[in-house]
Amino acid sequence: VLLAAVLYTARGLFIAATVNGQPITRLSLVKELERQSGKQTLDSLITKTLILQEAKKQNIQVSDQQIDDEIKKIEANLKQQGQNLDQVLSLQGLTKESLRDQVRVQKIVEILLGRQIVVTDKEVTDYIASNSAQLPQDMPEATLKDNIKQQLRQQKLSEKFQTWLAQLRQNANVSYLVNY
Repeated sequence: VLLAAVLYTARGLFIAATVNGQPITRLSLVKELERQSGKQTLDSLITKTLILQEAKKQNIQVSDQQIDDEIKKIEANLKQQGQNLDQVLSLQGLTKESLRDQVRVQKIVEILLGRQIVVTDKEVTDYIASNSAQLPQDMPEATLKDNIKQQLRQQKLSEKFQTWLAQLRQNANVSYLVNY
């Protein structure tokens, strides 16, 4: 009776679901998940590890306060759009802890590469000139320029990140023990 009670309580360790009484095992679930997105998930983990290793090499750290400040900005932006952070995280299958982890990695990248990114006033002016029809007309000019400067900086950072990451991967010794 004790063994039956233990097996009943621990059934979630072995069985993910039942369909009309037929069990779907956790192992089959894991195999299917690996088949569907294993390579992408593994590549994401490798990227994160490379970034964290580079940060450690360069003695770069991100404080909890920096992460909290960034999350507050995210919450404020979502609130302006009529959304709630917890709901958005839930829809994306994320937790607050996984968001904190993502923000930490993002901040590290910004510190690692941010010094190399410069957006000139001429670039901002050129952007405004070529995109004036799509820009909000009721926004103060200083705010508009700041927003565009941030947008251009983010764009340059993204481009720089792609080349930097490719170089980091090329110089890394990554051994794949599982193939997808």
